[in-house]
Amino acid sequence: MRSVANSRRNLQEVAFQNLIDGVFIFDKDRKIVVFNPACEQIVGFSKDEILRNNSSCLEVFNCHTPNNTCLSSCPGLDLFSGKHTRVSREYLIKTKDGSEKWVTTNYSMIKDERDKVEYVVGVIRDITEMKMFNEELIKSKTLSILGQFSNELVHEIKNPLNSITIQMLLLEREMKKKEFNHEEELSSVVRVVKEEINRLSRLTKDCQEFSKTGHLKRTSEDVCEIMKELYTLINPHTVVNGINVHMSMLKKRQLILLDKDRLKQALLNILINAVEAMPGGGDLYLKVSKKERYMVVYIKNTGPGISKDLETKVFNLFYTTKSGGTGVGLAITQNIIQSHGGNIRFKNVSDGVEFIIELPLD
Repeated sequence: MRSVANSRRNLQEVAFQNLIDGVFIFDKDRKIVVFNPACEQIVGFSKDEILRNNSSCLEVFNCHTPNNTCLSSCPGLDLFSGKHTRVSREYLIKTKDGSEKWVTTNYSMIKDERDKVEYVVGVIRDITEMKMFNEELIKSKTLSILGQFSNELVHEIKNPLNSITIQMLLLEREMKKKEFNHEEELSSVVRVVKEEINRLSRLTKDCQEFSKTGHLKRTSEDVCEIMKELYTLINPHTVVNGINVHMSMLKKRQLILLDKDRLKQALLNILINAVEAMPGGGDLYLKVSKKERYMVVYIKNTGPGISKDLETKVFNLFYTTKSGGTGVGLAITQNIIQSHGGNIRFKNVSDGVEFIIELPLD
């Protein structure tokens, strides 16, 4: 029996030493006590020099954000305080030779016989190449889309510029008359010019947002909490418009790696469209569920739906049916969801239209 137990321990040790992912263990003072070969390969430090120098995980990994802000508050330390049982985080580290790597780390805890957290285990994976590939893919896709719609972009810019030019010529004509009693006509010219300038400003801002949608700063977030925050944001508009909101959220908290601000922007675009589709009131259904390897968000409204001839254009850049709209909102939404490795689609149902957003769990 003893030889079998020893054999199993040896097998576990061999498996630990040959894992592709790095595994390290640290105590409440952040001192590293275990460091496997995969960790050595990722950061360039050997286990011997780390243990010999009594190094902390902060000294070894130098975790930081893209703007070089140090993560002085270690995500794994939250496990010692009991705030979480598991934590995932994506960030940059600095290796021994000074280079930077993108990593994703999952933290879990080891408890002692008194059920107190004694150590935290970090499982770290180098995602530098994958992240660079994804960013290049999204960048290429974004540039490709902008290229495809370059004529539409020129058209969208040209129209307000032409309008401004005409209005300024009218203003110049009135000024030459040296009669300053045409206040109503002059005010109308100024109003149109201001509207067109604002339209150009919105368009350039939206195009800038579209070009940045592939740059994600992922943290562990709860999609249900994000939906609740968005509900609070749109609630005043739903009340005013006589819209009843029905929410169905997961009972158990589920954290996934995502860019919270970007996802909120994507979902808010859909929610605003849903509310605007029901000016006379209606029902808005918000649901979050798990399906296989995805977290799925359903947003359904009881508006008029989307006509057949428009179904293929909904996510097109610069396509809009709204007066004063830039037609960039849903294109931004699609880009953000796809940047997360997710999918977005919609379907007309008997009493409206439903958008379905799938976000990968890992």
